[in-house]
Order: sequence, then C-alpha cells, then structure tokens
Amino acid sequence: MKTTPFDPERRIGTVTQVLPDAVFVNLDAVTQRTGRLLSGWPLRGGQVGDFVVVDCENYALLGRILDVKLPEKERLDIEQQLGHTPDPHPVAKLHLLGALQTGTDKIISGIPNYPALGASVFAASAELVSHFASSFSLRDDTGEVLVTLKLGHVRDGVGTPVEIRTDHLFARHCAILGATGSGKSTTVARLLQQCLTGELFPKIILIDPTGEYSSTAEGHPSLFLGSTNVPPGETQVRIPCEHLQDGDYLCILAPSPTQRTKLIEAIQSLRLVEVLKKEEFEAERSQLAAYLVSEGVVTKLAQRRSTFYSVRTDAKVAELVENPTTPFDFRFLTTQIKNECVGESGNNWILHQNSLEWCQPLLSKINALRVSAAWAPIFGRTGADSIFTKMEEFFSNGDHLLRINLSDLSFDFRLREIAVNLIGRWLREHVRDYKLKADRPVLVVLDEAHNFLNRHLGEEDFKQPLDAFEKIAKEGRKFWLNLVLATQQPRDIPSGILSQMGTLIVHRLINEADRKVVEAACGQLDAAAAKFLPNLGPGEVAIIGVDFPIPLTIQIEQPPKCQRPTSEGPQYTRWLKSNQSVHVLQAVASSPLLNDASPTEDDTPKEDDDMIDCPS
Repeated sequence: MKTTPFDPERRIGTVTQVLPDAVFVNLDAVTQRTGRLLSGWPLRGGQVGDFVVVDCENYALLGRILDVKLPEKERLDIEQQLGHTPDPHPVAKLHLLGALQTGTDKIISGIPNYPALGASVFAASAELVSHFASSFSLRDDTGEVLVTLKLGHVRDGVGTPVEIRTDHLFARHCAILGATGSGKSTTVARLLQQCLTGELFPKIILIDPTGEYSSTAEGHPSLFLGSTNVPPGETQVRIPCEHLQDGDYLCILAPSPTQRTKLIEAIQSLRLVEVLKKEEFEAERSQLAAYLVSEGVVTKLAQRRSTFYSVRTDAKVAELVENPTTPFDFRFLTTQIKNECVGESGNNWILHQNSLEWCQPLLSKINALRVSAAWAPIFGRTGADSIFTKMEEFFSNGDHLLRINLSDLSFDFRLREIAVNLIGRWLREHVRDYKLKADRPVLVVLDEAHNFLNRHLGEEDFKQPLDAFEKIAKEGRKFWLNLVLATQQPRDIPSGILSQMGTLIVHRLINEADRKVVEAACGQLDAAAAKFLPNLGPGEVAIIGVDFPIPLTIQIEQPPKCQRPTSEGPQYTRWLKSNQSVHVLQAVASSPLLNDASPTEDDTPKEDDDMIDCPS
C-alpha cells in the first residue's frame, strides 16, 4: 500500500458504541459538508454507503456507513436561521466488513478484534478500497504475480481501477445476477473481452439465446442453430436427433402407456439394425436375415419369435441396444412402430390391428415433427453440420471462443430448453476426454440461464428433468469445466446450482425474493449488505463469494464500443419524437395560411386522431 490507512487529514469521527454487528461513530460536523478536496480529489466519509477505516490496535477495520442521523435533541437545531450557524453532531452506524493487518497489508476475513471506545475513524482511501476489492492479494504464497482481469473501478470520484484474480472469479463457477437493465450483458461482454485480450482461457463456449453478443464475438466462430436466414459470418448447424435419448422422446411425444411400450420397442429395434451393421456381429446379422429384408427396419410380422430373441437377448447385443446413447435412424421410426404392432401366436408374430389403431396419434405426432419448421434444427435439415462435430473441432483447433446463436430457435415445445440441455449433456460427457488431452480449462457462459434451468419435460405420469447444467455445476470442476451463468431471476435458479457458484457478481436486485436467494446462497452477504442491492446503479456490482469474504461494490467498465452487446430495449422517446415531428410537418403543410384561397368546408384540415389530446 502506498498510503497509510490512518491519514490524519481523513479523520472523520470517533467510536462511541460497539455492538457485535455494528459500530456507532460520532461524526465531525465537517464531514457533512460537500465539496471537500484532498490533494485535488473529492473527500467523502460521512454519507450512507461510504467506506471508512477504524483504528483497532494492529488492524485497520474496513466498514461501510449504513445509517446517519442526528440526536433527537439536535433535530431542529440544524434548520438554517438568520444569524445562526448550525453545529450538528451526527451519529453514523457502521457495518464492519473485514480487516487489514497494518505493516503487512494482509487482508483478514472477519473481525479479529473490536475497536475500543474513542478509537478514531477515517475515510477510506481509494487505494485501500481497491486493495480490498482486488481479491486481497495479487500474488500467491510464492510471490508470483497472478493473472488478473481489469473489470472496473471504485466509484470514489477518482475512478481507482480494480483487478480481480481469474482463479477467484471462475475456479468455483460464477453467477452474474441482476434485474433487467442493470448491466448483466455488459458485464458478460467485459469478462469475455478481458479473457480474450490476454487469451486467459484457451476455450470459451458462449451460449447466446438472444443473439446480442454478435459484436462481442466478432472475429471468432459463431454457430447458428435456427431455421431462417443465416446471419453473415455464421455457420448453420443442427442437433442430430441421434443425440436424443429414450426419455427425451417419451417427453417430446408424450405417448399413452400403450403407445409408450411400442415406441420403446421400436427405438430398440432400430438400434438393433445399427448394431448388426458392425463387423463383429456378422453372424447375428445372418441369423436375422429374414427380419432385415426391408431397408432400415426390423420386420416382425410372420417371423419366428425364438430366432429374434436368441439374438436380441445376447449380452453384447443387449448392452448396445439398451444403451440410450446408441444412435438409430429417426427416419424409419414410424415404419418400425407399425412393425411393432404385432401379437404372439405360438412361435410366430401376427398382426395386432388394435395396437396399430392405438398408435395412429403417435404416428401423426412423429410425422408432424419431421416436417415442422420449428423442429427442423433437430429433426430436419440433414445437410447442415452437426453442432457437436463443430464443437469437437473447436476443442482441437486454435480458436479461443465459440459462440452458439440460439436467437432463431422457437419458444414453443420447450425446444430451446431441450437444445441447451443436449449441449450441456454433450459437454459433460466429452469434456473429460478433452481434459485428458489438453489439460486446459473450458469456460461455458450461459446467458438468460433462468430460461433453461429447473425445467422438466413430460406430463405428470412421466417427467424428465433437464438437469445437464446442474450436473456440470456439481461435477464439472474436477474436469476443468467451469460455468458462468447470467440471469435476471435468481429465484428461478435451482438451489443445487446456485449453492455451487463460488462467485456471485450481483447487479441491482429489486425483488425481495431474489435478494433472499442471494443471501441464502452466500453467507458473507448479510441483511445489512443486501440493503444496498436495490440502489446499485447501471453497471455497478457487488462481488461476493468464497474468495471475497467482504462484499464490495465496483463499477464495471464498458467494453470497447465495437464489442458491446446489442441489449438495449425499444427507444420509445426517440420514436415518439420522430413520429411527432412527422405530424407537425403534416399539420404545417395542410395549414390554410399556406394557401392563397380561403378554405372551403371540404378542404378544411381534419383533426389527426393521433394528435388529439386525451380528455382530462
């Protein structure tokens, strides 16, 4: 530290009362005056929200002013009167945040000692607040300088920059929380810009549900998962339906109990077709030659049941057929369901007409999926590349950021939630191999996370949780897979996920339920600190977490203009002004003063409905 925490010129008051959760201070009257300067910079220290330092033997205790008031007997004396100069004696309530060991500049979590009565209180300097905010130390135990991100500055009138260690931000997952318009997208863009500037993370996957990060990802590969025109510079991809598992089909198609049995049997029969194509199952393929006369399907009608089951129940065959990750050809699903509508007659299969009738609604649903434009990114567009093939290429090449644009995906049928869950499932299964190959971390950034987490598919009789990212939150760290979740509704994030977030970057939170969720997720944020969350300005954040024992607020810097997200809402004022100007010009143009002849009844200008004032 370049400056001592106890600068006499910064003294603002004296400790008069000490409680376990608060300290009361008599403030000097001068602290309430505005416009004070120290070394040319504004000096504060007596207003709500200001940071202060309390002298406590070998420690400097950092606190924040929660409340300022006058003693009751002086309440009226502060009124301005002719010939009378007020001499107030305000009292401030402090919330203690942490301690600095003087002489070593070491930050200590918690309060090692409480101050004595009469202890001096000083306005905290920008350098001291920045030191607390910058993860306490920018060097590890060996003295090596660690890699940091330049996120923002302290709002102290000076703009003292704050640097945060990357391992403190991302090593235990990170959540960016805040109400609409509080600056979450800007924070995400700043994090990405800082990571990419120093190439801190070799692999970053950005899941962009709204398409607002196209500028942020400029110059990096972008995948477009949608149905309409592909934006310039992006590659259209699809999620092959082979990556859907049995439970996904059961939830999407919602079959009745009878239809469900036939659907599962059909899927397993189609998997059997794929398994028998392998060289090691040539003998089994010959054994079932009569079943495979039609392309891509298993024809059971009039065939011997014992022959089929002798192959189907083989241990090696059964393991692959019953494995939900074994692919099958979705194009033949309706045909195979019809082939499953058979009954048993001795050792042969016979047609079961009732089963075929019961399955007609299911067949219609499947055919509708195959021709649906909304479902084309999964069940159609066979010419597009697989998104997972492109992600595998990304892990193997030298690119640092891969953006997945979901802005064109339909909101119907839970399609977005299904797609994001499939991406998370693939990441969870494949990042283990990547970690063993490269030994480098992967950072996954999921924006609008509340739309994709804590979701289920299916009806009451069969539900399947879309919990891929919840499993990543619990297991991903050991495989060097870390999450950054951005959401405006923390209350919609499952507690199992939020409890795994080691770092919370909290913007303005107005909803009380959201604030309580944040308090429960991070014990360091108590009720006193939570009171400041509704009043944070745009882009102002409180960084809280395991490696941030004290919640401090900083102002996030805007990324370069060319990299800022396009997240602003409708410009109503600009539109209304422009629209009003058009009406004014029209009114002037139709004014009778511009014409030589006197207006007749027919050409008298009519009142424009849009210009009529509402009655009072």
